[in-house]
Order: sequence, then C-alpha cells, then structure tokens
Amino acid sequence: MITQWTAANFKSVVKEVPIDMAPLTILAGPNSSGKSTLLQSLLLVSQTLANKVGSRSVILNGMLTHLGQFDDIKTYGSEHDQITIGWTCHPTAEAQAGRISNARFSNYIFWRNYTIKEITCKLAFDNNPGSPECDQFQLQPRVFLFSISVLISGEDKTDRRYNLTISPSTSEVAKMENCEVDGSGTESIRGSLEYDIELDLDSLEDMREEFMTAEAVGCTLKHFLPTHLTIRVNIIEEIARQIQKAFLEDTPRDRRLLLQERELVIPDAVFDSLQVRMKNKYQNLFEQNNDMFDIGSGITVRDWRERYRKLPLEIKRDFRSEIDTLAADKSGLFSLIVSALRRERKASEPEYRLIQLPLPFELQKAVAYLEHIFTSSVKYLGPLRDDPKPLYPLAAYADPTDVGIRGEMTAAVLNLHREDLIKYIPTSAFLQKTFEPTIAVRSLDVAVADWVKYLGVAESVYTLDKGKLGHEMKVALDENGPKRDLTHVGVGVSQVLPILVMSLLAEPDTMLVFEQPELHLHPKVQTRLADFFLSLALMGRQCLIETHSEYLINRLRYRAATEADGNRVTEKLKIYFIENNEGASEFREVEVNEYGAIINWPEGFFDQSQREVEEILLAAMKKKRAKKNGVPENV
Repeated sequence: MITQWTAANFKSVVKEVPIDMAPLTILAGPNSSGKSTLLQSLLLVSQTLANKVGSRSVILNGMLTHLGQFDDIKTYGSEHDQITIGWTCHPTAEAQAGRISNARFSNYIFWRNYTIKEITCKLAFDNNPGSPECDQFQLQPRVFLFSISVLISGEDKTDRRYNLTISPSTSEVAKMENCEVDGSGTESIRGSLEYDIELDLDSLEDMREEFMTAEAVGCTLKHFLPTHLTIRVNIIEEIARQIQKAFLEDTPRDRRLLLQERELVIPDAVFDSLQVRMKNKYQNLFEQNNDMFDIGSGITVRDWRERYRKLPLEIKRDFRSEIDTLAADKSGLFSLIVSALRRERKASEPEYRLIQLPLPFELQKAVAYLEHIFTSSVKYLGPLRDDPKPLYPLAAYADPTDVGIRGEMTAAVLNLHREDLIKYIPTSAFLQKTFEPTIAVRSLDVAVADWVKYLGVAESVYTLDKGKLGHEMKVALDENGPKRDLTHVGVGVSQVLPILVMSLLAEPDTMLVFEQPELHLHPKVQTRLADFFLSLALMGRQCLIETHSEYLINRLRYRAATEADGNRVTEKLKIYFIENNEGASEFREVEVNEYGAIINWPEGFFDQSQREVEEILLAAMKKKRAKKNGVPENV
C-alpha cells in the first residue's frame, strides 16, 4: 500500500511536502487548486512503468494521462531544473506472498525468508538543461536521480536497511578508461556506465562474498528502476581465489563463477611450488601418481578435483592440512597463484573486467513489488465516463479487468467476470444507522446488482456478448420491469457501473484512483457512493478520490459519528483541502474525529452552503419580524 506521496516543481505543486495517504484518501478544494496535479504525478509513474519500451525513462504521454512536454509540467518560473516525485510503500503480507513471483529471482535465493516492511523512493528527472539534446529530452526526460531505500525484516526479526542511489555519469568514455578495461563489453554493459551508483555497505559486503574485488561502477535501468549492477573485478585475483578454493574445498560453493571449472587451467608454477614444498613428505605418493602433478599437461580445476578425489582418505587429509597451512600464510597459496597468473598474462590483456549482476536480493524483491504495484495495481477512472451506448466495445484482454479510463470496457469486463466469486461488503451492512461490515462471497453480477440497487440507479444489470459487434448492457429499473439499454435510462447508471465493476474486481493492495466520481449523480447517489468507497477501504483496497462532493464527505463524517465501537472510519480516512496560494498548491489535512466533527475546518472547505443556510435563516427571521410589525421588508 502506498502510504506517502510527494511531488515538487511539478505544475502548481512547488514545494516538496509529504502527503500521508490512508486506505481512503479524499482530495477536495477549488478548481485549479492542484488536486489533479497530485493524481497526475502518480499516474505518470504508473504509466511509465507499464510502458513496454524500457529505454524511455519517463513517459509523459501514455495510457493514463497526457502531460505534453517537460516544460509544460515544470513549475512556471522555477529556479530548479528537476521535477521530483517521491513515495513510500508498506507492502502487505498478502502482496508479498502471492503477487511477487519467486520465479523472477535466481535459484540461489529461494531459501531466504525476508519480509519487506517499507520501501521509500525518490525520482528526479529533467530535460538535461545546457546539453545539445535538451530539445529531445523535452518529450523523453532523463533520470537525474533515483534512490530506493528498503527496510527488511529477516528471519531473526531484526531490521536491516538497503539503499541504492543512481545518478547520471559525467562521461561514459572517461569512465571506461578509469575502469582500466577495454571497450569490448556488451552494449548493455557500456550503457550501464551512463549511471553512477551508491550502494549500502551490507549489499557491498554480500557482493564481495562472491567477488572479493568487486567495485560497483554502473547500473542498467528499465525506465527508472534498476535491474542489474555493473561491477569491476580484478580478473587475476578473482581467478586466483577460484583456483585456491579448488584446493581448499572438495566441491565448489560459489554461487557465480567468473570462469567455468572445465575452462580454468591451473598455472604450472602452482604445482611446481607444491611439489617443492611437499615432496619430502609425499615422495612415494608423487612417484606413484605422476599424473597428479603432471606439469605442462594443462590441468583444469575440474581435472584437479577428479584426481584429488581418487587419493586415499588418510593421504587426502594430510594433504589438505598442508594446503591449509600454505593458504593461511599471507604470502602463501593465494599470492603464489596470483604471481603465476600475472606471469602468464599477456601484456595486452586487461587485468580488470566489467560484469553484470542482478541486484542484491533485498533490492530485487522491492523493485519487483514496485513494478507490480504500479503496472497492475493502479486502476484509474477519469472524470468523463463514456456516454451510454446500445453496444460497447470488446475488452482489452491485456488486462481483462481493465474497464478503461472512461469506463468504455465495463460491459465486456462485467460479462467476462460476471460469475467470478468475489469478497465484498454487502449493502445490508449500511442499512442501519450503526453499520456493522461483514464480508460476503458472491458472484460479481450479484454484488453489482446489490450496489446499483442500494445506490438507487437500477434494480439489476444484464450483459450479453454480441460477438464481433461488442457487448450489450441493459438494466432493469424495477424488479419486474423491462430490460432497457443505457441510452433509455438516466445517465447516472453509466456513471456508476464502471466504478462498481472496477472496484469489486480489484485485489487487496490495489490503488483505485477516481477523479470526480460524483459527476452527473443525484445527491442521494453521491451520499451512498461514500458507503461504497468506505467498504472498499475496509476490504483492504486503497482509494484516492478527487471530489467536489459535499455529500460524499458528509456521509463519511456521519459514518464516523455513528460507528458503534472503535474508530475504523477515522483510522481509514484522510481528507486534504488544497488551495492555490499565488500559483502554489497548499495541502491542509482536514481532521475528522470519532464524533464526525471537523477539528480544523479550513476556510472555503464546503462552508458556502452552511453560510447560505445561515443567511436564509437570518433573512427569514427578519422577514417574519417585518411582517409581524407591519414594517416594509426593505426598511
């Protein structure tokens, strides 16, 4: 679940002010105050990560929102060049267990049992000001900075934090030269040098357990999320370490190998030295096993292991003891192997190499969660729903639960999933003044019918697949009334159905974004729609709603006041009032207490109607007094 969001230098959102988000977050305020701007920053991140072209860092114009070019969304007159967006997530246990497939990770980490407690990210992007390509970056901005911080709880219940920060490198060519490697690496490796990275010490130590000389020098991105690290290693020292382990371990335990053992030839000088050091003790052994130290035959690590396994157990144990003694000496086995390898290396061969590794497991898991939450679990319904039609288009089966940003796929989605069993809170929970939410399991069409009836827009809903023509959707306004298509009933039905279908199909931990869901709806429907949004929050879905509806907010206040036990409503609810102060959006939290009262009522927050009611009462009293006293009204 996304628990905090922030933006800066993004349209009217000038300053970076964190906005805490709840399961049900309401944004209210005057027109052009900045409510939609906050939504757009979230949709920008979502449509970027959902885009199939991973080389594009930020997608300004996508399926969810069209923002123009960089200068269109950068705060007018700002002295800062970068737009910043940040967020914090607290993944639910269900999301981690069931919705991030372990198949995406390497086999060697299956045994790890970690829980992500928190993910904090910050993204900054710009149009690379001052560069010759700045016009190109207007439509395809570049990543100026991306940081991710992950708080992990391990099997021992201790918390550890892992951090990765990415920023553009000044020169890829100069960086290649500084790494003392040739330029023959893969395109992916060369491209990764465009970015500098900073990694936390724990991750560096874990990486150096595999490659002791590892130095992180680059990063491969998919959009702005890291996928692989590029490290520089000393080839000679890493191979020497691998050869040394062949002498010290019966079987290889390295998770990754620089060279396969069948390819790795042990230098002759190593065997020369071992023979000199150990021959007096094992004269007979060497004479009887000439091939064991067969100098010049090019013994590979794999060959050595096979020969070593054939030794008698007692001799093998004594031999290992001598090897361990030699390895313990700082100038012993490892130095011997390194020196031998350096003598055999050609002068033209680089001593360093760039290789790519997956991210450390903890960061991999966090990135996988972010990819999932923004590509599959952000659902958006815009303010302008599709007009009623006799027939509706076929569904976009890339996501068979997607009703479209205008609700245009609602009929197809409802028809496809109408018999699917879902968990939801039935409307019976809201029929009493004191509501008691209980979870029911029903088919989707039954749940939709339950809520359209409660909202008062229809009695039941029917869909029919018409083949290549699309889908037909009809409603009955009365229990025994005829079925009518949506062109012959009130527009409220076509406004409500996309909200219901999209939300009831949503999985837990889904972010549902609604822009003015109350449009074209009667005040009674707006009021009861608040109950539906509350039911979603109580079921583990997250709703972010931009609204001008006083009825919707008052209903939530009413539910807080009439709740029998606890503070479920107020704990699930956050309301923000946004104002435009000299071109800058200001966010003020509106606090609702357990009695439904607003503690800090901002001026301009749905107070117009109350002021007018007060004026009406005062005017009525004045008129009554005037009539009673026989005084003209205008006196």
